[in-house]
Amino acid sequence: MTTTQIPGQATMAVRPRRPFPRRLFDDLSRSEHLAVLELLHMAMHADQAEQVRGLFLQFQECFSFTSGMGGLIRLGPNRTFDRFHSVVNVGYPDDWLKLYCHHGWAERDPILKTTLRTPRTYHWREVCQRLASKQERDLVTVARRFGLHDGITTGSVDQDNRLLAFCSFATDQELDAKRFIPLVQYLGYYMLQAVRRTAPPIAPPIYRSIQTLSSRELTVLLWITTGKTNREIGTILGVRERTIRFHVENIFAKLDVMSRAQAIAVALEEGLPDLGGIAAVK
Repeated sequence: MTTTQIPGQATMAVRPRRPFPRRLFDDLSRSEHLAVLELLHMAMHADQAEQVRGLFLQFQECFSFTSGMGGLIRLGPNRTFDRFHSVVNVGYPDDWLKLYCHHGWAERDPILKTTLRTPRTYHWREVCQRLASKQERDLVTVARRFGLHDGITTGSVDQDNRLLAFCSFATDQELDAKRFIPLVQYLGYYMLQAVRRTAPPIAPPIYRSIQTLSSRELTVLLWITTGKTNREIGTILGVRERTIRFHVENIFAKLDVMSRAQAIAVALEEGLPDLGGIAAVK
């Protein structure tokens, strides 16, 4: 990025011009040309999170992906993962998200780590072929059991290195990377802008909705993210199942959610405390 000075005005940032990817459209059908135009229109005009959700859903349907996700990640030192600031999920299985949240897989997810380190567009298979860690290989194996067999992730970091915007699209089959990576590179630029534009403002470390929970409710919510039932949580905490149901109802009311899956989504989006302070129960 360069700057320019207009007489009598402040210095303005000038972004380098993005060349038009003419070759991208050579092999597209007429319906796919129209789909790209529609997606561009949706991305450029999206100003609400629900419209971004519709954008992701439309992309999936147009190009035969089975699930998609996007959002903002707050970065730690040296572009490490801190927490999810916002998440738009379209089709990623709830059970996969529970495991991902419970085990803290964001810190060892090879696709996410690669995107954090060098934000651009990645084909998952390309990254997975270079895995050296057994933990990373095991994570990939589990992901495939949930239908996340192959996919593409694209990302970009803001100028302050505080937030990474990302978009991921997954499929349960082998992906034609040569065909789809250029599409995600091109459309992803505008989709990432929409993700940033519609994300909630950065809040202090303790979020307003989480701040309304009592310490016991927060503990119950943490156990919910691990997949524990009310009975199991009651056993862990040494109270009756009826008491846990009461806490769960209060959690739903305070977080304005209707289900455990939605409560887990809030936990993922807003960043709950680490489970390390609670003894693991297997």
